[in-house]
Amino acid sequence: MRILWTTWRQRCAQLAVSVFLLALTGGCSVSSSLSAPTCENGQSTLIVAQSVPSAELVPCLTELPRGWTVQTVEITQQGTTIRMDSDRAGTVAAVLWFKESCDTSDAVSLPSDLDGAELFEYIVRITPSFRAQRYYVFPGGCVWWDFDFNADNSAALSIDLGNSLVLVSRDALNENIRDSFIDEEL
Repeated sequence: MRILWTTWRQRCAQLAVSVFLLALTGGCSVSSSLSAPTCENGQSTLIVAQSVPSAELVPCLTELPRGWTVQTVEITQQGTTIRMDSDRAGTVAAVLWFKESCDTSDAVSLPSDLDGAELFEYIVRITPSFRAQRYYVFPGGCVWWDFDFNADNSAALSIDLGNSLVLVSRDALNENIRDSFIDEEL
């Protein structure tokens, strides 16, 4: 599947500078000023890809379900963290993590809904408030949701939000860079 980047060419120069600055800052992090890594805008997705260079897949988000908003995006050399608020499930009701590895030892393996990734889920509790982790493990990386909802909110909200996650191959990102006349590999 080829992702269409609506403003791709216009933002390539800005992106190149951002990636260069991220590489120069070493242990520093980029936080809050970045938009979420959306599948329609490759700028943040490319910076997220740099946070876990070993990962064959990189997370991006399609349109969030109604009521969900991104609170913060933090990108470091150790990975990416995206905190999300919900008008129903509460403040920081979901956190999306992207790291080189994750501990799925307490989780149960399930059939995956995302190509190229294994799915594991660990449900801490369903009532009075939903609390769970959903892990996607793939070569060189791991993406996981950490759900912590206010009381009386359905676990179905986690399914709705989880459906906004897409894993894009690093090869597809590199192809989009080449198509945009930037001669650089991630």
